[in-house]
Parts: sequence; structure tokens; C-alpha cells
Amino acid sequence: MKRKVISFAVSVAVVSFIGYGCSSSQCKTKTAQPKAKVSVEQQVPEQTKTTTDKQLSTIFQDVHFNFDRYNLTVINKYGIKQDVPAVLDVITDFMANHPSMKIRIEGNCDERGTEEYNLALGQKRAKSAKEYLISKGIASDRIEIVSYGESKPIATGHTQKAWAKNRRDHFTVLSK
Repeated sequence: MKRKVISFAVSVAVVSFIGYGCSSSQCKTKTAQPKAKVSVEQQVPEQTKTTTDKQLSTIFQDVHFNFDRYNLTVINKYGIKQDVPAVLDVITDFMANHPSMKIRIEGNCDERGTEEYNLALGQKRAKSAKEYLISKGIASDRIEIVSYGESKPIATGHTQKAWAKNRRDHFTVLSK
């Protein structure tokens, strides 16, 4: 009961203070002055443009694959923990909000296997990511694919960890 009375008293005091304070000459409504028009280029500092590039690299992160596979799944081995469909969903959402954006998906493999086999596997990996994006509503003409096979590794070495890093799709933004 005491809490209700105290709460009510505080409420009345606040309302009275606001009402009294705004009746003074300091709280008169000011007329908004028109603002000078500023171009978008003037509003965006150089640092923001760099941040946008950083954001793009975070959104369009490489997706990884298991050995000799091109299915889109959760990866959790050899130091790579990734929910590939979730990453592709982020890419889908971003592209849906940027309808003029075009990308290239670059399929890559580790060094094991023949050059011909790895080129074909890289193509299947890029195609599976493209088909996923299309299934989520992204137009196919906004997505190019290419396979680099084993020719563009990002990790050197002949270990499971290095090979796992190289089994990936890399995304390149072609136009914003």
C-alpha cells in the first residue's frame, strides 16, 4: 500500500514539474528551420566507405566443404566451424536488399586429385551455392560461377587444416 502511495506521489510530482517547467518561456516551441541540402557523397566520410568494404567481406565470407563433397552443410573439423546454409542465408538477405548487386562464386579445391577432377569439383561447389541462392529468390543472372580447382589456394602446406581451408567457395562482388 505504501509503495502505491509513494509511486503515485512521485508520478504527480513529475507531472507537476514537467507541466510547470513547460509553462515557462524556455519551453516554447521553436519553428524548424529548413536544412541545407547536402549530397550523399558529402555525408559519407571516407572511413564509412572503408567500413562498407569490411562489411561486404564479412557478409560474403568463404563457405567451406568437406573432402570430395559439394553439399552445403555444417562444417566442424580441422579448425573450421561453419554453418554453410546460414552463411548463404546472410548473403541472400543482403542481395535481396541490393537488387542491382552481382556476384561471382569461385569454386576451389585442395591439392589432392587431378587438375581435371578438381576443376569439375570446384564447378559443382560453385553451382551448388548458386542454386541455393536462386532457390531463395536471387535471380540467376546476378550470379556468375567459375572453378579454379586447386590453382588458387589460400593456405599453403600439406596438412588437413590447410586442405580444409582451400576447399571453399569464394564470393566476389562484381557490381554494387
